[in-house]
Amino acid sequence: MTIDVAAARRALDGAAPEAVLAWAFAQFPRLAISTAFGPEGCALVAMAVAQKPDVKVFTVDTDFLFPESIALRDQFAAKYHLDIEVVRGQVTLAEQNARHGLDLWQRDTDQCCALRKVEPTERALHGLDAWVAGLRRDQSKTRADIDVVELYERPEGPLYKVNPLLHWTRSDTWKYLHDHEVPYNPLLDQGYKSIGCWPCTKAVGAGDDERAGRWGGQKSECGIHTFMAKKG
Repeated sequence: MTIDVAAARRALDGAAPEAVLAWAFAQFPRLAISTAFGPEGCALVAMAVAQKPDVKVFTVDTDFLFPESIALRDQFAAKYHLDIEVVRGQVTLAEQNARHGLDLWQRDTDQCCALRKVEPTERALHGLDAWVAGLRRDQSKTRADIDVVELYERPEGPLYKVNPLLHWTRSDTWKYLHDHEVPYNPLLDQGYKSIGCWPCTKAVGAGDDERAGRWGGQKSECGIHTFMAKKG
């Protein structure tokens, strides 16, 4: 399957997220949404289910998730009647500890993320034509240049990535969640702005950057959205 990415970007420039999703569903028979059930992911999944109730959704369980994150995943499965695919690293946490020692996340966050997040994501994407993610351009400098449709190269062939929420702001996200009564992680009401693994996620101040509470400020991306080379 080949899509003219430049033409798709022109056609979808400024389009509402719902319209971008409708386009993606029409174009790609093998499509999935990935989410860690942050506020954007929650909004995106709810929006997608309204159009395609059987949409494929996958999420990564790093073995370091907050209990609240696991409970939210289960709540989404029940509320939206979803069979959410939960993927885990091929290297178990016990094997990781045996090979690299306890608390690898303290010594090498990149290696820990590669084992617990990136590797299972790469496997989950195998066989897909398109990957839908809940990224926003204003979340961080590393996401400022994302496009509504992107093309990535991989050994098995091209993968298209669709970012329906790229033009949204944080307030847009919260308006959607409240207007549509979408569940969200209760930690977001306790000073957390971005939620990942419990050892590497902290509450932040009201004026702090959205991703300031991740990895102690060492980095702003785990590698899930940067491990493949973007074409063009």
